Amino acid sequence: MSGPFEKSPEVSGGLGSRLLGRKARGAAARDIEALLAGSADLSAVTVERIAEVASRHGIEMARLQSQCRDLYRRYVEFCLVDHSLSDAEVADLAHLRQVLALPDAVASEVHEEVACAVYGAAVQEVLSDHRLDPEEEAFLTRIRDDLDIDSETATKALEEGRRKARQSYLSAVVSSDDILVASQEVKLEIEGSSEDSLEGAVVDALQEAATVLPGLKRVKLAALEADVADGDVARWHVKLKAVLDRR
Repeated sequence: MSGPFEKSPEVSGGLGSRLLGRKARGAAARDIEALLAGSADLSAVTVERIAEVASRHGIEMARLQSQCRDLYRRYVEFCLVDHSLSDAEVADLAHLRQVLALPDAVASEVHEEVACAVYGAAVQEVLSDHRLDPEEEAFLTRIRDDLDIDSETATKALEEGRRKARQSYLSAVVSSDDILVASQEVKLEIEGSSEDSLEGAVVDALQEAATVLPGLKRVKLAALEADVADGDVARWHVKLKAVLDRR
């Protein structure tokens, strides 16, 4: 099957492999992955076939829990690319837990980790413009519900997303000549443009800044440029400077 697993050459077992311990576990894990990758359907892979691979390397399945956890996590991530689990994917995951001899507690832990990571990535994407409109909020709510993420975890993810988005914005607009690290003031350079008017360019520059930096009260027009086409202004470009008090 195609997806998160790669088909790699089998590594022979034997005494040398048995004595190497960690290498034997790695070799067994690679062969198990190759078995999964080479199967057209996960349901065709049986507990007996997986156990046979482990036995060939002199390894008990209990000693492969870490490697099996990684394989299971990768399949969960593969299934959650579209932010939801279909009935077929739920069935495949249940079968994979069984053949990999993965305890329910470990599988639940993996699900929670991956679900939170997927939700966090969706939050980052939505907040890239520092705004959360009704459609985007509904999108995040659907993902939260589909992934069975509790409201407290979702709220923390939103707060973290806003913090990271703000940091990203500040790193882009903090003036390069702001070298007074100990100062309580941060110098900002904000750019905007508009095809309609100079005022529209200023509004474009301030739209994102006002959302990220609610304490911003005054800016100074530092630079003004215009693209010209056939003797008319095709687009206005402005650079605004501002000082933000850190306190």
